[in-house]
Amino acid sequence: MVRVYNCHPFAAQLIVPVQHEPETLCCGRDTLFVVSAGCKIEAFNVTDSGCQPICTFNALGKVRKITFSEIGRYLVAIEEKSSVLSLRIYFNWKECQSQGKSRVGIRMVGHMLQAPFEGAPKDQMEIVEVPLSEPPVSVSCCPVKGDLVVGCHNKVVFFRLKEVTLAGQSAVFDFERFLVVHVGFKLVEVAFCNGCLAMIGDLEVMVLKLERTRQVANAVEQQVVQKEVPINEDIDRQSNDPGEASLGQGQDEFVFFQRPLELLGDDTWGSGVLVNLEWTGVEGLTTELQNSLHLRRILYRRFSPDLAHIYSVEETALHSLQLLPMFSTGDLESAAGPGSKDKRVLSLFCFFSLPHVGCLYAVGNMVQQLSTYNYPEKAKQAVISPQFLHVITRSNLLCYTVRCSSVAARDKDPEMDTNNKACPPFFMPVSALRMQLFIGLTAVCLSRNYLILLAKTETQAPDRHNKSKKQSPQKFKAANNMPSVTSEVGWNLYCLQMISTIQLCREMVDYSKRYKACSPQSYVHLLSEAHLMLKAALLDPDVCSQTDREELVSAFKENCTQLGDCYSEFEMDDFHLALPYYKMSGLSLSNLISRRLLWEGDPQKFGKGFMYYLKHSIYEEIEEPLSAETANQVLHVFKLAEPTHIPHALCSPCMRNVCLRTAWDHLERLGTISPSALVTLTKALVALRLEDLAKYQLAMEQYPETRLVSGFVAEPNLLRHHGVVVTELSRQLERNQPGLLVASFVALLESHKINLEEAELFFKVLCVKDGDEETEAETPQLLVDFWEAMLIGCSQEPLIQLLLMKLVSVYIQRISHKQQPDKSPLKTIEDLKNCCSQFGAIYSWIHTINASNSHSMGLPEDLLKLQSILCGSSIDVKSVLPLLCQLPDDDAPGLSVHVLCATRLGECEHVTDRLLDRCPEAVLPFANSVMQQEKQPLWWKKLLPELCRRTKGAGRENRILVSSLKETLTVVASILQPLDFLSILPDEGVASFFLSHLLDCSRKNLIT
Repeated sequence: MVRVYNCHPFAAQLIVPVQHEPETLCCGRDTLFVVSAGCKIEAFNVTDSGCQPICTFNALGKVRKITFSEIGRYLVAIEEKSSVLSLRIYFNWKECQSQGKSRVGIRMVGHMLQAPFEGAPKDQMEIVEVPLSEPPVSVSCCPVKGDLVVGCHNKVVFFRLKEVTLAGQSAVFDFERFLVVHVGFKLVEVAFCNGCLAMIGDLEVMVLKLERTRQVANAVEQQVVQKEVPINEDIDRQSNDPGEASLGQGQDEFVFFQRPLELLGDDTWGSGVLVNLEWTGVEGLTTELQNSLHLRRILYRRFSPDLAHIYSVEETALHSLQLLPMFSTGDLESAAGPGSKDKRVLSLFCFFSLPHVGCLYAVGNMVQQLSTYNYPEKAKQAVISPQFLHVITRSNLLCYTVRCSSVAARDKDPEMDTNNKACPPFFMPVSALRMQLFIGLTAVCLSRNYLILLAKTETQAPDRHNKSKKQSPQKFKAANNMPSVTSEVGWNLYCLQMISTIQLCREMVDYSKRYKACSPQSYVHLLSEAHLMLKAALLDPDVCSQTDREELVSAFKENCTQLGDCYSEFEMDDFHLALPYYKMSGLSLSNLISRRLLWEGDPQKFGKGFMYYLKHSIYEEIEEPLSAETANQVLHVFKLAEPTHIPHALCSPCMRNVCLRTAWDHLERLGTISPSALVTLTKALVALRLEDLAKYQLAMEQYPETRLVSGFVAEPNLLRHHGVVVTELSRQLERNQPGLLVASFVALLESHKINLEEAELFFKVLCVKDGDEETEAETPQLLVDFWEAMLIGCSQEPLIQLLLMKLVSVYIQRISHKQQPDKSPLKTIEDLKNCCSQFGAIYSWIHTINASNSHSMGLPEDLLKLQSILCGSSIDVKSVLPLLCQLPDDDAPGLSVHVLCATRLGECEHVTDRLLDRCPEAVLPFANSVMQQEKQPLWWKKLLPELCRRTKGAGRENRILVSSLKETLTVVASILQPLDFLSILPDEGVASFFLSHLLDCSRKNLIT
């Protein structure tokens, strides 16, 4: 769909002072070339004051087509002489002809000037003859590197522009041919830019991209090409002349065409069109380079002719093929010099047109159709720029908007389409601006901000074509061969100066206001068009003036404000775009609110879009506190628009300067209408800021702790700002209700409102006392309570291991340094064993070791918790071993931890030796607990021999060892057979001591 608006894109209309009837023309950035009288070429400098003549020179033949390249500043022409078409290139035309010099040098491409012409290359115009095996059909110059491509019947020849330095002379330009591309359809036009080649036939379009690739990939594609050859030959025979493809003799009234087809990207290999590469052996292009280059197909489209206008091929054929690059801002230098070859293309677009429809594609970072232009009448030619598409018909000049800047903005800025930046989409319907009446338009070209139009009118007898519109194609061809009627031709060459972007945008804004009330969508559409025009102007590297750029930036920000107002005020599905547009406007929150509050009588002054912007700014963007006036304005806006969000707004860190009395009144009113835990907690926060502890206590007693936790989950800013900034409410809870604070952070973590690192950092900041630098390295007890509380409900194994290691590290640090917690723990060891499976029951033999330690204040709670974790089955003991170096085993706590870890690792013999050395009273409890099942043989293989050895010679003095030996003999006697038991008894010792145990073993055996 095309929207039509009555906006005028032109500021002035001038006449180009040509002396003879123009035949063809072309433009450079600020230069116009007009061909008249067959071979006369006039050059003009296009300025604000009009077209000023530069020079005039003659071509060698009658010029059929002409093209100018800014890179190298050369002119290339397809000329006809003696019914033979040839290609010639003109260098150094401006300096010589403008100085009245007429010296001309002619040479073949690739052959540099030699003596006697040395010393003269810059003093004469050079004409370079380009030999071709087939007549040229179309030419194109790359605007980035100045390379030249020539389209022939069904092939394209590539020439690379290069600078050659002669001995003792200035550098001169020359070309070298390096590639020929053979195509399976008849070419009409070609275009080339930055390695991208576009070609059109009568009804076919193909776009290729010259790229470097791996040799393997190139070989695969060559195989694909070979498979397509038979298909292409058949299609080529059918599509070379679609107007004459008939069913057969005797059925000439039937014409068959192939179905329309559009293929993008890799799918273009299915087009059936042969594309073959022929590398030419030139200097500097090595075999490796040839193998690493290939043409990748990115677009193919085939049309069927418009049957309503099928009188000849010309009535349905494609035309006006163009590749339009957009460059990165600041990357361009002067176009006339080697430095300009370093241009970096930001985005690339391809345009082509049928007589009644135009198509614009993006062929850069993405390949996609952007727009379709439906013309009201048959188009003769079209030219495209980053801002407009200009189309000429027989009697009108049409002007359409384009979407190039929308694509380029996204290619340039990865932040586009986020909360920070926005841009109208490229699929937005295009607009047609005012239609201009011009009689007999035949040609058009574009020179920066100027549009050049060639108009010719004929006075002749009535055209027989109009009388035969319904004749068959064959009859029309016969009528077309009749002698023409003598006519007189009148002509004009116009130079239309385009209106400045800022002025046109202002006109569009003024024009859009008439739609604001009756059609908001049209209003937004026009503002979006103005936005894209300003964006295109800002992306234009030719805008060198700092003043011009500042004016554009100012207009752009004003437009962003207007678009933000639209998405704020109107009920639109994409109301969220108010946020990025307001952020790009550069206006502060205070300014935006003040503008809204001045719109009295408007019931939608605070629409969904504005509230979305306000909430995002208050909750996530603004870090510094707002002024008291602005904060009160924000509170007033929430009161009017969304009262339920008042608690969230008041908890924002930027609202600290709000009037607390007013905030309390709003919360009281809201609590009456819609009571909730969030409202109550916000009232408690405001009461603390008012230093009213009575109101605070009353608010906190209104709901149980479980409901209060849900309130904290609904608004985490009640407890902390920016992750680590502690609020007054958190301070108060840490002093009076630490359990509620810990439970709230556990709930926040489980609901993914915060992560574990943020919670840990918060508790560390919360528990740091003023002026107490020594405790900063210690882990606060509240953080340990948080870890323990997290373990209770945690089901994720990686998180469980992480929390266990954090707790074990803290416990070991405190035990080794004999540190006491900074406050009492929230849960005792018994609480944790009852509600957390990661804390296991402590072994009895560990209690024996603990009892051997003389501790005046009882066992440390941290030691019992560490022993409980090590007795549990959840922790990976191997991960604890690196931490044991902090804890010596020279006392009972250290010994208990070390032997616990060794026991969990299966080192029972080592533990037995350690206990016998350090705590022999714990040996038997240890053996009864550990030496079971497969480890039962340790009773007689390890424990019994070791006890016998240690009691030898000790007599009855070592009562603990003797008692342990007796108990061990009793256990072993109950297990082994008499002969086995006898075999393990020591050779030395008092027989009476062992005899009773041997008798018990024998009696047991007799009973069984």
